[in-house]
Amino acid sequence: MKTKLALIAVLLLLCASFAQTATHYEAFLDSIEAHAAAILLEKERLDSLKALANAEKASPKDEFEKQIDYEKRLAEFEKAKQQKILALEQDFQNRTKENMEKLRGGIASKEDIQPNWEGMLRKDGDIEAYRERIDKFAKKTKEAKAKMSRISQLLGKLALAPNEQKSLTEHWQRKNALYISRLEKARELMLDYIIQDQAKILSTERKKHEMSLGAYNADKEEFEFSMSDTSSQTIPFIFSGVVKMSPQQARETNRQTDNFTASVDYINFPLITEEARLYPGVKKANVFYNEQELKNTGSFRMVPGLDQHSGFREWAIYADSLLTGKLAPRNLDSLYAMSASAARAATAAKKKESSSSLAGKTVFRIAMFGLSATSLGLGLWQNSEVDSKSKKVNRLYLEAHNDLNDPQKRKAYKKGADDVNASENLRAGFYIGAGVFGAAGAVSFFF
Repeated sequence: MKTKLALIAVLLLLCASFAQTATHYEAFLDSIEAHAAAILLEKERLDSLKALANAEKASPKDEFEKQIDYEKRLAEFEKAKQQKILALEQDFQNRTKENMEKLRGGIASKEDIQPNWEGMLRKDGDIEAYRERIDKFAKKTKEAKAKMSRISQLLGKLALAPNEQKSLTEHWQRKNALYISRLEKARELMLDYIIQDQAKILSTERKKHEMSLGAYNADKEEFEFSMSDTSSQTIPFIFSGVVKMSPQQARETNRQTDNFTASVDYINFPLITEEARLYPGVKKANVFYNEQELKNTGSFRMVPGLDQHSGFREWAIYADSLLTGKLAPRNLDSLYAMSASAARAATAAKKKESSSSLAGKTVFRIAMFGLSATSLGLGLWQNSEVDSKSKKVNRLYLEAHNDLNDPQKRKAYKKGADDVNASENLRAGFYIGAGVFGAAGAVSFFF
């Protein structure tokens, strides 16, 4: 332990330039760790010297020494020992004063220290570069948490006064939480950069594809229109729909597509196959007749054979989310990760969620107890119904028993018995409901 602390303390010399004002949070962590290790190294030295001092014993009384002289010598020895220990403690305070001041000042400082972003927040890479940065930020987060835990253990061994220890711990945890939050926001930023890139709308060059014209609707001034390029090794597609054309233009075409050209818009999210990178995520058709763009409506169909490629299903689900806007970029920038408000917003969101959850539980609890009370009331009402109907059935039973030849009385008795059974079942159901609703309301206090 002492060797490890000594090695860490050496870091203090290496990071002296960061001691006053750290240029980034990683340097701040190194500085705090070095200061804490240096202080604990001195503390171990102090404890060792104090143990040696406490182990010292006065020479025993010999036969020629008066008792009073021995007691005086013993008292002077103990006094000298205590003075020596006080001197050691004062020397410890002097030796650790600078490190302790820098440690306290650094942790309690209100200075907002950014992580060492190393230029990774810039939007200057491709998707693979952003994915690599996500992995780096994840690794950085893991390593930082391990280092923070290690430093927290060192800080816990400083034997500070309880109030100071509490205050220092609060500052320490708050700073670390902001740092971790920023790294997590940086990962979100990289994901958004990726989605921004994937959702980017690209367009092919205008050219003549395989095209055909179908029926013309003169009333709507629409021509049935289809085109495709299924053999393309970049953007394969099949489109069918209608294009707006005046009757004069329609007549001019003579149902030929010679003067038609088109381009298609597609998203920058390829289906990677063994042979090529295909971009079948087509979004819009742009149709032109004699350089005039025609309004069109229609849809794209899947090109046969694409679904045979490995990973097509996963690609199609993700591409559909991009095409429909379900997965849309938030258009974040580097300020999202750098801002301290990001962490505060996350904390506020959690508090709001907790408050909303509490409100929801309160409404649920009131509803459950209300239903329980209602069920109990209905159960009591059915209980009185059972008593009343039971008395009536007893009377009908006696009448039917006394006149066995009267079928009407037997029928009346049977109906009365059925009514009693029905009321008993309702009563049981309401009582059970009261218990279930009441239990649900009670359980909500614990979850």
